[in-house]
Amino acid sequence: MLTSLHAQVKFENPQINADSKFLFTVSHNLGGTIPYKTLFLADATKTEATKIITCFPERMEMLAGGSVLQVRNRYGSARYSVADSTLSWISREDSIPADAKAMLPQAVSPDGKWACFVKKTDAATGKLYLKNMSTLEEFLLNDKCDFDFDEVPAKWAGDGSVFVYEKAGNLYFGDPKAVYQKVQMDEEFRKIGEGTINCVTWASSKYLIYINRDLVYKISAKELYTRTLYSQMVGIGIVIGRLPLGFDGRKDKFWVNPFINQIVTINSNSVISSYRVNGTASSYLTSVYSKPFKDIKGSPVDYDVFFCTDGSQVLWVNLIGLEDGKRNSTVYRLSDELKELNRVENATHPLLSPDGRKVVFASQKLAYIYDLGSWLELGRLGGESVYSYVWGSNSLLYIGGESTVREWKLGENNRFANTGRVLFLSAAQAAFWKPNAENIVCAQSAGNKATFYDYDSFKNVWQASVEDTRTSFEYMKKAEVSVYAVQNAKYRVYTGLTDNKLFENALYIRNFAGSGTSYAVYPETVKPGDERKKIALVFDALDSADGLTHILAVLAGYNIKATFFLNGEFIRRYPLECKQIIESGHDCCSMYFSTADLTEKGFIINEEFIRRGLARNEDEFYAATGRELSLMWHAPFYKANREIKKAGEASGYRYVEAGRLALDTYTLEKAADGKKWYLGAKDLVKLYVDAAEPNMIIPINVGLSAGTRTDYLYEKLSLLIGDFLDLGYEFTLVRNIK
Repeated sequence: MLTSLHAQVKFENPQINADSKFLFTVSHNLGGTIPYKTLFLADATKTEATKIITCFPERMEMLAGGSVLQVRNRYGSARYSVADSTLSWISREDSIPADAKAMLPQAVSPDGKWACFVKKTDAATGKLYLKNMSTLEEFLLNDKCDFDFDEVPAKWAGDGSVFVYEKAGNLYFGDPKAVYQKVQMDEEFRKIGEGTINCVTWASSKYLIYINRDLVYKISAKELYTRTLYSQMVGIGIVIGRLPLGFDGRKDKFWVNPFINQIVTINSNSVISSYRVNGTASSYLTSVYSKPFKDIKGSPVDYDVFFCTDGSQVLWVNLIGLEDGKRNSTVYRLSDELKELNRVENATHPLLSPDGRKVVFASQKLAYIYDLGSWLELGRLGGESVYSYVWGSNSLLYIGGESTVREWKLGENNRFANTGRVLFLSAAQAAFWKPNAENIVCAQSAGNKATFYDYDSFKNVWQASVEDTRTSFEYMKKAEVSVYAVQNAKYRVYTGLTDNKLFENALYIRNFAGSGTSYAVYPETVKPGDERKKIALVFDALDSADGLTHILAVLAGYNIKATFFLNGEFIRRYPLECKQIIESGHDCCSMYFSTADLTEKGFIINEEFIRRGLARNEDEFYAATGRELSLMWHAPFYKANREIKKAGEASGYRYVEAGRLALDTYTLEKAADGKKWYLGAKDLVKLYVDAAEPNMIIPINVGLSAGTRTDYLYEKLSLLIGDFLDLGYEFTLVRNIK
């Protein structure tokens, strides 16, 4: 659902009316972001007052107890008032964004009054803030925390009265009202214990569950101040049992039901365990199910667990197909065994309703709602691709699609209708001045060419045009006309060339008065600028596939194609994974047939030796996948001399050199011996970002064959990609790096 990586920012279809009001669209088709067109309304007499009249829902949040819908995208933040049916921008970019930037997450309180978020300060760190969503005031919680494009290190209680956040390896709680009134107790008296944000979850508004290694604590929200203040005497909470498997907050996750008698853990993204809580402090939790997850059709990416009112559990597993590389999801009933309920192709993440009884997700241009207990479909809403959704209440949803943002309500017989009410447009296929009504804007749906909407300039929203079939047909003909130069008695508006290579073109106005000058509507779009800087990611698969599923999932999320170098040992061990890589659309190249260091003494290296080794790798890859390797290679560990490289060239291969940056293979053991200097994954990201330069190649190991690390660079892949997108880089294949 994301874009290709080679297009730019483009102005399209300017049209002016007799009152010198003009329309135009801006299309963004940049790698790593969602492609869509944004519709603008402007005045030729004062071009600084351009107005955005579509609002694409890259992210949505519910605020003010369900009375305000917040929509965020590359242009800023807008809010829709449910009571007034009006849409207004609370913040927006003054210029046209030229670069692809990832949308930052927000942890919004369930009552919609507060939000925690991280402001990025460098490549891997930021500052954690609490924001009052009404006044927009911000309060600093942590001046240095790990930055992440996917999650915020904070979790809210169900009623929004208290939150927990992570700071320097410890967990603390906060009261948003106390923060706002500046009467919050010092942090040392609000410490819960050691751990990451994954070590806590709210069972309900009343109880927080905290896991420290293998001990499971229940902490009453009412007793948080007392417990933390006198923790040395009374303890942080009540121990309700022990886990048979230790819990690592860096890699593991857990869920607990509202009655706090069931706990499900996922260890190392592999082992699924379901426990029954007995309530005895000294005893282990009763194991109901505990097995590594296996699916012959795919590799697990991540999981969600939902608890039903009847005591059963629903397990949602997102996978990447081994045979086709496609993303799909499998839904199971979890008890003492896994019972498959459903398979969904290319599904979005499920979102639980406030009462915990229903889930919504999207797939194949349809949004679905299922009853959690029975796993029966309660409704489906089609017509366009869905990019975001949020619950307004237990019986109301807001669905953000490629064309519209719609309200979807629960109808009769406890089912959701198959239609939704359009609130405003996300994007438009085309727009024009409505015939016989020069100041009314009409837009053609981005999802259905036969559907048109009229713009309400007072409320900044849209209503469906009520026209007969003939008029709709005339509208379609008008919408299909690409108007690149339109004029009235005073002005002409047109698109033209630009020296700024970040833009495909620029938007100009010619004023017929006086000397008849022409000028750019956005001056920054015509300032001379270089082409977008390119960078390539290289993934080295020697003999381990530990990080492969995560890598493929992140690349798919950003729609980035990368280059994989596959060693013969990897191909022999993981033939299905090799097919998974190439079917995902990535470029597969050779890392020779053996894992040996070709520069070590004992090898007699000549052209015949290299040619045979490369040929054998080609044959084994073809046997595994039915496809050919690309004619690029590098030696294992990037260790090759001039003779080795020349032998590869004689076999028709281009040698790719990136060894000086292959730093994620350095292990703690090598560091202890003083042989290698060691950097953690976060520091490696900083190093690469600080050293960023055009045509850079960054090698990332798919998995270590020996030795240990505290973390792995592939675990920070999303952060690395997001950082380079923020710097204005475009990701490309190694073959395009010269």
